[in-house]
Amino acid sequence: MVSVVMSVKNGLPYIGDTIESVLRQSLKSFEFIIIDDGSDDDTVLEIKKYKDPRIKLIEQENTGVAKAKNRAIRACSFDLIAIIDADDICRENRLQAQASFLNTHPDYVLVGGFVDIIDKDGRYLYTERKPVEDAEIRKHQDQRNPWSHSSVMFRKKAFDAVGGYYEPIKQYIVDYMLLYQLSNHGKVHQLPEVVVQYRIVPTALSAKANPKKFDEITQRSIRAGKMSEADIKAMQEIKKKEKRTANFKESMYHLYLGRSFLFHNFKRYEAARHLKKCLSLNPELKIARYYLWMSQLLPKSIITLIYKILSPNAGLTYVRNDD
Repeated sequence: MVSVVMSVKNGLPYIGDTIESVLRQSLKSFEFIIIDDGSDDDTVLEIKKYKDPRIKLIEQENTGVAKAKNRAIRACSFDLIAIIDADDICRENRLQAQASFLNTHPDYVLVGGFVDIIDKDGRYLYTERKPVEDAEIRKHQDQRNPWSHSSVMFRKKAFDAVGGYYEPIKQYIVDYMLLYQLSNHGKVHQLPEVVVQYRIVPTALSAKANPKKFDEITQRSIRAGKMSEADIKAMQEIKKKEKRTANFKESMYHLYLGRSFLFHNFKRYEAARHLKKCLSLNPELKIARYYLWMSQLLPKSIITLIYKILSPNAGLTYVRNDD
């Protein structure tokens, strides 16, 4: 059996879709631990609409993602832990496929999978492949995060061995730190199939006000499994800078969509529309101006070449023709 874990704070309007995607799973034997981390909207009322006995709701004051997930996982009854975030959607066979893999490969501690990227309204943007085999994943994760947190299932024994999510930091890289450390306790794998629809929403976007500094801290921390006091303070400053920049998250959302339509879908009009919106919210964002210029002037062949040169994920993304 499997324990599905979701932490949420202010999960409307998407949490209903997420819960239903878990309850529809082809694998029926699971428990669904939902921890509400201090929501001040109607998230808890929405959760309580579902009378399925597999749902176990924990309510608490806000503590941050790391502490909330640790508490939820401590409440789990089973060794296989599947994570889902409160705005993403599980494919129907996700739990069955991942549990089957771990049950037949006892030397593996962690399995993920490919993800479909969707926008805030659920519209398909592109599919993100992942490095599949253990050696490939390890090589990849030393440079950047190869995992989508909502797509992973891991063994609780390995989770306990690494001490769970790192609580001194409330969010940001706690998932990357955990999954990197899990790989020190056994083999890892990603299913070569889509297991989750990963929703891009402005409030949850991982874009950072100082990406270079953020990446430097990340690389130090994931390997150590902890973060120095100086780096924690630096992370807090990055977050403060985001909050000081008006409409930062929303502008990053439109930058993300503009980039997606430019490089993945090659829809000039949609790319330009989102990039213009981004610049109206954040006029100082130079990269948005570069992308807008590319969308209006460069041929597709040159744009594709630039993407392959600049993006480490260029070979891992594609757009399905059936969507």
